[in-house]
Amino acid sequence: MKLFVCLLCIIFSSSFLKSHAEDDQKQFLEAHNTVRAQVGVAPLVWNQTLASFAQQFADKVKQKCDNTMKSGGPYGENTAGGYAAFRIIDAVSQWVQQKENYDQQSNVCKNGKECKQYKQVVCKESKYIGCATILCGAGWPFVVCEYDPPCSG
Repeated sequence: MKLFVCLLCIIFSSSFLKSHAEDDQKQFLEAHNTVRAQVGVAPLVWNQTLASFAQQFADKVKQKCDNTMKSGGPYGENTAGGYAAFRIIDAVSQWVQQKENYDQQSNVCKNGKECKQYKQVVCKESKYIGCATILCGAGWPFVVCEYDPPCSG
């Protein structure tokens, strides 16, 4: 009987984790693709290789609890950190707030302004995305998304 209960626990927890991951994936795609549709850019497609890279990087961030780290990988990358109930949509919203600093016609940031995170969200060149989330230290959330191909310029 104990074995049966343990098996049920394992099945439930693995299906819960899979379901949670699928929910996160859906939220990342919806948040990005809604913004991309607003500017006439094709939707991104989830890529498990990118998601695995993002998770490996997020795990490194968790070791040091340093949300200023960059992976140095070959992909475009956006990161965000927050507090308490910081959600996926909050991370993407942080990046999208840079829209006012971006000149879509010339595909550059306005003079002296920061917009590289927004630019990566709406980049026409990027076709694929993979993201990860972790809780670090005292429970602050960290989000990372990897994009392929990365934005040029």
